[in-house]
Amino acid sequence: MRDDLTLLATQQTLRLRAGFPCRWSVWTEDGRGWYPDGASPARDTDGLPYFHGDDVVLEVPARPLTVRAARGMEYGHAETTLTPRGAGETLVELVPPRIYDAAARGWYGGDLHVRLNRPPQWVADSQHGEDLHVVNLLAGDDDTEGLWAGRNLPWSDETHVARVGLAKDAPSVSSDSVDKLRARGALIGYANAFHGPVETPEQLVGGGHPVHDARMSVVDAALGLVDSFSSAIGSDRAYRRLIGAGNRVAAVAGAAGRLGPIGGERTYAHVAGPLTAESYALAVRRGRTFATTGPFLELAVEGEGPGATIDLQPGGRVRATARVIGPQVERVRLLTADGELAAGPPNEVAAELRVDWPTYVVAVAEGGGLVRAHSSPVYLDVEGRRVAREEDVTFCLRWLDLLEELVKDREGLVEEARRVYRARLA
Repeated sequence: MRDDLTLLATQQTLRLRAGFPCRWSVWTEDGRGWYPDGASPARDTDGLPYFHGDDVVLEVPARPLTVRAARGMEYGHAETTLTPRGAGETLVELVPPRIYDAAARGWYGGDLHVRLNRPPQWVADSQHGEDLHVVNLLAGDDDTEGLWAGRNLPWSDETHVARVGLAKDAPSVSSDSVDKLRARGALIGYANAFHGPVETPEQLVGGGHPVHDARMSVVDAALGLVDSFSSAIGSDRAYRRLIGAGNRVAAVAGAAGRLGPIGGERTYAHVAGPLTAESYALAVRRGRTFATTGPFLELAVEGEGPGATIDLQPGGRVRATARVIGPQVERVRLLTADGELAAGPPNEVAAELRVDWPTYVVAVAEGGGLVRAHSSPVYLDVEGRRVAREEDVTFCLRWLDLLEELVKDREGLVEEARRVYRARLA
């Protein structure tokens, strides 16, 4: 009690300014965080206190403080230490340095899994403070107004779009309902990745939450009932099994960073023209994406980016290149359906590939901790035939067998998906 009274008696006024909205952290040597009036106390994934805004005023003690300004994964951070003293305000001006500018290259990053459980102003401040281009707020099952087909939320602008979508916890959806949702501009996909190892079908089906993971993706992908797979970072091997078995689904980010600021894991989509909810959704649906926890990842095969299909004759050759920008990246890899094509340290890896049978190329960036990025594929067809690698199709068939034992498939979707995979083997 005495310490709190002492702090109150020695309060100073701090003004924080960057020239644009940022994520601010202010803390004393004991780790205590300091916030503006009305701000909800929050901690990021590193345990630092944070709030969003610009030209922000808060009361702090006349003690040594650390002040940090950050702004999402496209920026670094700027930091200073000071002891505010004297009458009037102490002005701190910090500008986080830019690491890359994705929008300047036509790429826009989105968090497609933001629960509608915080005040709208908090979401607005967070989106602009993290420079997060797209936010999809997930409402409950009874909300039928959003789904990317309504109006932008009020804080949207030319480079920041926020819409309300629909969160539906269901084992699968029908083709009729998917057609209706897509007609309204919806993206259909899973918000959560698998939890735990995903090396075998037994691990995929035997672990995780019975509703909130993506075990039914093996059915929905085969039947064209989903546009994307989440998370291509946390469940990358399961994702590559699906695309290796002939499914064409986009790589998107999942629900990482829920304990910290929104946008901790993002889906970047290459948009043609201005950013709108519709142009972003179309880019994701066409697979022009990569998922990332920070690195900016570009893939090109004969000049074509993710989501493209190149049709070749047997023995045709292509050149693939992966480029990455961002700190803490240790390795960049080019992968095909048969495994690693090339790998090396950042910033660029290139290789030539002879294509005798259908395959794909994806790019992956890896680093320490949670530093990861994974692109959607460039598909390499041969004489009009898409990739259907026997090992991956067999994997998916085993996945279906285990899944059928677990779920009550009222509409016969598991058997329908099984027929699709068996046809691809033929």
